[in-house]
Amino acid sequence: MRRKIFLLTFSLFALGSVSIQAQKTIIESLESHSSDAEGVVHIETDSAIAALIGKPSAQFSNASGTTEQIERTGFRIQAFMGGDPGTARSEASSRRSLIERSFPRTPTYLSYEAPNWKLLVGDFLSREEATMFKQQLQKKFPQFSKELSITAEKIKFSVEKANE
Repeated sequence: MRRKIFLLTFSLFALGSVSIQAQKTIIESLESHSSDAEGVVHIETDSAIAALIGKPSAQFSNASGTTEQIERTGFRIQAFMGGDPGTARSEASSRRSLIERSFPRTPTYLSYEAPNWKLLVGDFLSREEATMFKQQLQKKFPQFSKELSITAEKIKFSVEKANE
């Protein structure tokens, strides 16, 4: 039983990363047949809900186009932390520039908490989103792989403002 749960969990993560590359939704990935599958998954959902899956909330707004910024606990990827007074700040800034050039729509945050400089990347609502982006960073910057970690942080995200 544990082996089946492990295989199912591994398959879901594998399907998640495949869905990013193939531009499939999670529903399409789960419903696709695999030679290794012991069963078939069929998900019934409203088409409007299916259209929202996998899209960041900042892309949505109501008819008037108004959104508001909400702060809550979420996740970021720590791409650097160093305390060397001579090099830490420049190393953090250098990595920040590289990441911003490769992922211009992803926010980066450079901070100093004595004695360390920190570089955090992204605003993710779930650990799964952060994990998927961390994999993209590892692929693009293999030299940073050992230092990348997911941390819980206060994040900001946009939501549709209620009609008054």
